[in-house]
Amino acid sequence: MERSPEDAGGSPTTLFQLSARAVTADMERLEEDVWGLPAVILQGLLPMLNIYYLERIEPAAVRKGLSTQSVWCKLWKDIMKSKPSRLVTVMCWRKKFLEAFFHNVLRGILDVSADRRLHDRRFSPLDHSARHVSELTICNKQQEVTELTPALLQSLAQSVEALKFLHLRSSDSDTQKCLRLLLHHLIHHGHVNKVSVLSWPCPDNQLLDLILTMSAGYWQPDTDSPCSSCLLADSPPISGERSGGPGALLSLQPLNISQNVPASSTSCGGPGGGHSSEPNDLYDFIFSVSAVGDSTPETSCVEGVTSVGASPLSGAMLFRSVRALNLHNIPLTLPSCRSLCRLLRSWTSLERLTMAYNDLGANIALVLEALSALSRSPGCCLSVFSLSDITTYVPMLELVHTLLRNLPNLQLLSLSYDLESHSEWESPGAGAAQCADNGLQQLELRFPHDPVLVEHLVPVLKASSSLVELSLDNATFSDQDDLRRVLRVIADCNVLLRRLGFHDMKMSDAPSEILHLLGLSRLEEIKFSFCRLFETSSADFVAEFVAAVRRNPSVRILTLNGNRLGNDGLCALAELYSPDSLSGIIYLDVSSNCIKPDGLLRFTKKLEGCGKLTLRQLDISQNLLDRDPVLAREALQALEGVCRVVRDNWDSSQAFTDHVGVM
Repeated sequence: MERSPEDAGGSPTTLFQLSARAVTADMERLEEDVWGLPAVILQGLLPMLNIYYLERIEPAAVRKGLSTQSVWCKLWKDIMKSKPSRLVTVMCWRKKFLEAFFHNVLRGILDVSADRRLHDRRFSPLDHSARHVSELTICNKQQEVTELTPALLQSLAQSVEALKFLHLRSSDSDTQKCLRLLLHHLIHHGHVNKVSVLSWPCPDNQLLDLILTMSAGYWQPDTDSPCSSCLLADSPPISGERSGGPGALLSLQPLNISQNVPASSTSCGGPGGGHSSEPNDLYDFIFSVSAVGDSTPETSCVEGVTSVGASPLSGAMLFRSVRALNLHNIPLTLPSCRSLCRLLRSWTSLERLTMAYNDLGANIALVLEALSALSRSPGCCLSVFSLSDITTYVPMLELVHTLLRNLPNLQLLSLSYDLESHSEWESPGAGAAQCADNGLQQLELRFPHDPVLVEHLVPVLKASSSLVELSLDNATFSDQDDLRRVLRVIADCNVLLRRLGFHDMKMSDAPSEILHLLGLSRLEEIKFSFCRLFETSSADFVAEFVAAVRRNPSVRILTLNGNRLGNDGLCALAELYSPDSLSGIIYLDVSSNCIKPDGLLRFTKKLEGCGKLTLRQLDISQNLLDRDPVLAREALQALEGVCRVVRDNWDSSQAFTDHVGVM
């Protein structure tokens, strides 16, 4: 290729580059001709197109067997100036870039005029990129929603599937009006199926209620600016109270929650304008929640029962509602909790409910009552419930029993707590240890620091015979015999398990039960994370552990991080890949195991003698590889020719002396 004189920037430019720049500068006229160019020419032209034509050329590039991914990836690095997490695989750089581009332009933090690749007088940056937004994030005072024109809302309604609210703050009435229209278009007339409200330490109850109500499908038309998408004749108003039926209230008697909840001071003799309670509003259990200074028309009281009504808005119309709701770090006061529960009782489309760090306290009773009423509603779809907080007001395993008894259709249950605070709670007696048979497929429990009551955990495991995935975290036992009993029950009663995980548990005193678990023929993933597995183990146990895994062809993922494996233990794991091994492990995690460079090199050399390996990824992060950088580099270079290696630049001088025994 001939060279031209240096361009204005002082760098030599090829004739092709000069021609390509002339073509890209006149794309408005030459666009259709460019799409027809031979693939070899088009390939060189792609990096010179601005984002608008680069996006428009995609179908033509695909037809010619070309990929634009590398160009979009470079744009991401140049414009966004960040690297995606090494744990995330980017499936489409075009979508990733244009989705982030939309948000940055919308918030005014990206100047499109500063880069020729981002600016073109023919195109609107927001209109052009909106169709690539599958998750829309609204932040702070929601100023960006005022920039969304009707045309943009129509476009977003076709593409957005998840709506996220992050670090919200109160906003003015005009902004909230725009927000109502946004919610209405994207949820009621669009495709949004998941709403997340995250990190809102001091929520505005009115704004939170607006988001929740719209997410549940309710809409009160604004006569001043009617929605052109609404067909009023096809959307009859929902009025009056939608009762959950005679079994709507959850029976909480075994938990004795009412003893810890102050009695309501609301008069029961007839609260003005409130809904009257029917005689069948009295169920098996009568509980009350303090309503001092918070009496609302939706709250009715009969003979000491504070009942949360189901209708959130009088005269509201009901449209489609979201299937997944995530409330994370949103403290729920009594009024906001009542608003949520009024919606939950009839939110039949809801499939997944995630509540984390909401400081529920005694308000957990309201949530449980609402979910129980929902489970009795025809068409209830709730199958996933996740609840996390610092402190649990109800003993955790009692909460598990209650949820399984009253939500029989749950497929996934996840509970996570750091502390228990129920000093006034009274034990319901031995009968409460009975657990109803259920169809749970996934159970995740992160226990508080108190010792686990085995007589309550074992019935849960026995009754959950359909479990495919089980995760126990931070479980401590008064006696190691209790741990052994739990492990035996898992092996004998949960025979369908595919994924089994333990985290932050002392398991070194149950070697026989661990070996028995490793022999379960259906297991595909086993995780022992910071379980001190090899803390006091002899070389015999390490050999027995490896032998048990070698005999199990179903296991594909083995996680052993933080178990004091050391150099010798790592070298023993190389036997998993010997020619006579049945093991098919493709992912091995040995991070945080006090492995030194010489041990890693020995492991690598043993692997080299094993022939063809099934191992695809090895995690060796947070080990002592900085002790001998030269030796570590030699081992890593050899390993990277065998599998993908996950590593870091961890400074071992900052490590605790916890693993001195194997150093």
